[in-house]
Amino acid sequence: MGIKYTLENLEGVDEAHKPLYKEAEGGGFVLDVEGAVSADRFAEVNQKAVDNATEAQRRRKTVERITGKLGLEDAGELDTALEALIANQGKSGKSTEEQEAVISQLKTAHQTEIEAIRGEVTAMKMGAAKATFQSELQAAGFPAKAADMFAAANMNRVQLDESGEIRIMSEKGTPLAGSGADGFATLGDLSKELAAAMPEFLVDKGKGGGGKAPATGGGGAAPNGKFDGLAAKVPGFSDLPIK
Repeated sequence: MGIKYTLENLEGVDEAHKPLYKEAEGGGFVLDVEGAVSADRFAEVNQKAVDNATEAQRRRKTVERITGKLGLEDAGELDTALEALIANQGKSGKSTEEQEAVISQLKTAHQTEIEAIRGEVTAMKMGAAKATFQSELQAAGFPAKAADMFAAANMNRVQLDESGEIRIMSEKGTPLAGSGADGFATLGDLSKELAAAMPEFLVDKGKGGGGKAPATGGGGAAPNGKFDGLAAKVPGFSDLPIK
């Protein structure tokens, strides 16, 4: 059996191993080794990296919007453009009211078209995300009926960032770190979190063997009585349609 990195106390530890531990700052004991990082510290650093990446992305999008409106190819031209705008301020004549009206109409029509397209794309992506969420919930152990309901009740934690990537949000409304390739949490991470929080709703696999059906029977659906407490555990659950 392996040696644990952290312990609350040294009771039951082999006498030969006790000298390997030192008292931790927050209490308890940790292995006295160099270069090791605790799981809690790693999670903290990983979350900070995700927060920093989110803030950097927000700032980059802001710069892209500004350069786009000024007709610049890259941010390196911003200083020159701003100097030119300041120098020319007040020199050029004002546009006529008719010209301003035409420009305003064109901008409004263009913005409306863009928003409509964005809305369609967002709806498609969120629909696909919900279907994936349902599959991940079933993979985490929820029966199909419960997976559908939990997916609908927790979609408020699934959002798209400015790049259209799926992000799992914390209670504070910030993206969570997780097992994704980019360091962010995935729908699978959220499904496992819900499974760990409410194991009573998971499918009873039974003992198996000899063709014995799971203890729940009926295709593994959870007993109806288990759903009675969902309204208290999941906000908005009582408003969902029961199929």
